[in-house]
Amino acid sequence: MTEGRRLELAWSEHQGRSCLRIGGWTDAEFRALGGLAAGEIVRRLAFVPTEFIEAGGDLHAGQTMAGQFEVEEDTVFFIPRFPFMDGIGYSLLVDSSPGVGDVDHLEIWTIQRPALSDIPTTDVIAIYPTSDELPVNQLRFYIHFSGPMSDDRAARAVHVCRVDNNKPLEGIFLEMEPELWDPEHRRLTLLFDPGRIKRGLVPNEEAGYPLTEGVPVTVTIAAEFRDSAGRPLRSGAERSYDIGPPVRARINTADWRYHYPTSGSMDPLTVGFDRPLDNALLQHSLWVKNMAGVAVPGQGFVGPGERCWSFEPESPWEESHYQVWVDARLEDLAGNSLIRVFDRDLMRAEDAPTDAGPVTIDFMPLHAAPHRTH
Repeated sequence: MTEGRRLELAWSEHQGRSCLRIGGWTDAEFRALGGLAAGEIVRRLAFVPTEFIEAGGDLHAGQTMAGQFEVEEDTVFFIPRFPFMDGIGYSLLVDSSPGVGDVDHLEIWTIQRPALSDIPTTDVIAIYPTSDELPVNQLRFYIHFSGPMSDDRAARAVHVCRVDNNKPLEGIFLEMEPELWDPEHRRLTLLFDPGRIKRGLVPNEEAGYPLTEGVPVTVTIAAEFRDSAGRPLRSGAERSYDIGPPVRARINTADWRYHYPTSGSMDPLTVGFDRPLDNALLQHSLWVKNMAGVAVPGQGFVGPGERCWSFEPESPWEESHYQVWVDARLEDLAGNSLIRVFDRDLMRAEDAPTDAGPVTIDFMPLHAAPHRTH
C-alpha cells in the first residue's frame, strides 16, 4: 500500500444494506485491490471494534468482523454480516506490508458510529374517546402517538384511576400478547375485559363492570412509555371522564340527523349521531356513493366528541341522487353496532345478533336558491 494518502471512512448504504464506504485510495492501490480475489482482500483489509485495539488486543490474532468487501469504481464497501451497533467505534486495518502479517506496516483508520439521541421526540397526540362522558360499559380506549412506539409497555405505562381518591383500577384491560397496535405502531388499542362488560358472564357477575357509574376516572399515559428507539415520551398525557349509564341498544341510522349540501356547491354533507361512536371504526365505515354504486371522490372527517361525520367532495355536488353507505359493523363506545347489542340481556331475543350488509341512506343535494338581479 502507499504512504502519504488519507483514507476516508463514511457510513453509507450499498444495495439496500448499511455499510461502510472507504475512499481515498490511490489509483495503484485501487487497481491492486480490484485484482484480488475475495479471500485475498480479507487478508489485506479487516474491521475490528475500536475498543479491541484500545484494550491492547492482538491485531492479527484477534477476531475480525464478519462481512464482505466489495470493490466498485473508486470505492471499497464493507458490508457486515451483522448490523453495526450505535455508539460503537470501528477500526479499519490495512495491511500495507510487502508480506502479509507484518504488524509494523499495519494502518489503522477509525470511525465512530453515531449514538442514538437520548432526547425524547415522541408525544401523545390524542386519547379517544374525546367525549366528556363514557358509558359504564365502555369497551375501548385508543391512544395515538406522534411516532412509532415499543411493544409490551402498555401495562406499566397506562393507568386508569378514580378521580375521587386517585386509586388505580387494576386488571380492567384484557391482557393481549402481542399488544393491539396499528401497523405503524402509532395507535394503541386498550380493550376492557369483555367478560366484565357482558352481562350473564361469570366475570361480570363476580366483579361487575370495570367502571362505576357516577365515579369519574382519569386515563394517564406515563412519560416512561418508550418509543421504538427506547426513548421516553417528551411528556405524559391524561384525559378525565365522567361515567354515565350503560348503553344497550343497536345503532339506528334513522336516529341520525342529516344536513345535506346544495347542488353545485362544495359544501360538506354532515351526519350527526345520536350518541358518540367509535373513532377508529368511523375512519372507514361511512362512504358516499352515486346511484351507480361508485364512490364519490372526497374526504371524510370525524367531528368533535365523535358525535358527527362530514364529507367534503373533490368537485361540486351534481343535481343527482346519492347514497350514504354505512358499514353495519360500525360501533358506539359500548361496542353496539347496527347488527348487535354487545352488552345484551341473553334472555332478550330482540337483542340477538343479526346478519345485515351495509345500510344506505338516499339523498339529493338541495336546490340552489335562484340568483336574483336588481
